[in-house]
Amino acid sequence: KQWYQRRVAITAGDLLAHHSAVSNTNGNTLSVPQVFRRCLQLLAAGILLPGSASISDPCEPGFVKAHSFMSYEHQDELACGAQTLLRALSHGGYKEILAMKGARKITFENAVMFDGIIVTPSKLAYEKPTEPAEAMETNGS
Repeated sequence: KQWYQRRVAITAGDLLAHHSAVSNTNGNTLSVPQVFRRCLQLLAAGILLPGSASISDPCEPGFVKAHSFMSYEHQDELACGAQTLLRALSHGGYKEILAMKGARKITFENAVMFDGIIVTPSKLAYEKPTEPAEAMETNGS
C-alpha cells in the first residue's frame, strides 16, 4: 500500500505540473518558473481539496480525481503549506523554498522575515470529527 500511495502521489504531482504548464488562457506552454508558481497557486487555492474541480487522471477509467487517495488531513496540510510557500515566494524567498546553500529554512510552525516582511505560516482548517459521546454509549459502552 505504501508503494502505491507514493506512486499515486508522484502521478498527482505530474498531473498538476502538466496542467499548470499547458492549461492557460493563451494556449502557450509556460516556462519552468511560471509553472512552479502556478503549481503553488493552484495548490494554495485548493485544487486538491475535497469538493474541488481537481485534476482527473487520464489513465484511469471515468473521472478519478488525482487527490482521491489522500486523507483530508494531508489535503489540508498541502494547501496550507502551498499558501505559506507562495507568500514566501512573493516576497523573494525563492532561495529558501529551493533550499539553496546558505538560505534560511522555512518552517511551517514559525514566521520567517523576508526584507522586513513577516511571512506567517497558514493554519490548518480541517479538524477531524469526533464521535459524539451519545453515539459511543449506544454502540456498546
